[in-house]
Amino acid sequence: MSFNDVVVVGPLAVDMSQNSITFKDKSAYLGPLRTHLLGYLCKHVNQVVGRDDLSDAVWGRSVSDHTINQHISQLRKVITTLNNTDLTIATIPKKGYIARCESVGQPNRTKAEPAQVQAKALLLSDPVTCQQIQSHMEDGELKHLEMFSSAGLLHERLMINEFQVVIVDTDLANAEGLKLIKAIRTGQTLASSDIAILSMASEASKQLLGFNVLMDVQGLVVKPVNNEVLEKQIKSALAARFKLKPNVAYDLVPTMLNTSVNVNLQSTCMSS
Repeated sequence: MSFNDVVVVGPLAVDMSQNSITFKDKSAYLGPLRTHLLGYLCKHVNQVVGRDDLSDAVWGRSVSDHTINQHISQLRKVITTLNNTDLTIATIPKKGYIARCESVGQPNRTKAEPAQVQAKALLLSDPVTCQQIQSHMEDGELKHLEMFSSAGLLHERLMINEFQVVIVDTDLANAEGLKLIKAIRTGQTLASSDIAILSMASEASKQLLGFNVLMDVQGLVVKPVNNEVLEKQIKSALAARFKLKPNVAYDLVPTMLNTSVNVNLQSTCMSS
């Protein structure tokens, strides 16, 4: 099975090149290993696949039942989160697993057309800024923007990868916004690491501009926010292209912009 394949089973598609799963108008990022695991099961849809076969095909070596069970459990959670009822992964005691889809007899492994999903954005800022943006929205303007003043709630929303841009307020206390950007780029959230990111701040300081460059941030939104300008910046961020650096390059970027602490010490002391 090629890593450029799209394995289609009924209304669900597993994109091996993007490490994602799409169901109708929703998609979620799985990561390379779980994508390969689900793709292999879907390639053998409605057939029992033994644990040894899964180990060889996905890991390339023998792995424990516990390891396989953990990844199968995560796949089930993602499939449930997508509200998918067509595909299920069942455990067959003493034999292995089976990906069941009643609407198909054999898997369709032809290349799927890219899903036509309208661009959506998530924003993390303080309640006052969120309210200010909300109060100036007009019909049709920023209608696909979801706003959060809690990082915890935003992290929950990241479970569904149906958005293309994250806008992060870097003025938040305890460098919360800066840490979130680093967490996204280093794969510590459920968002795709190469998602488009816009930072938001009350001023364009040299430290923040440098941080944006090092973290591959696609633009800066200056407060108070002009909704029309913000909408244009979202579109511009979507059109931008870049290549992810190795995680270590992002890990070394300080998240406390107003201090001169040594980078190595900063990386050790600060949580991502």
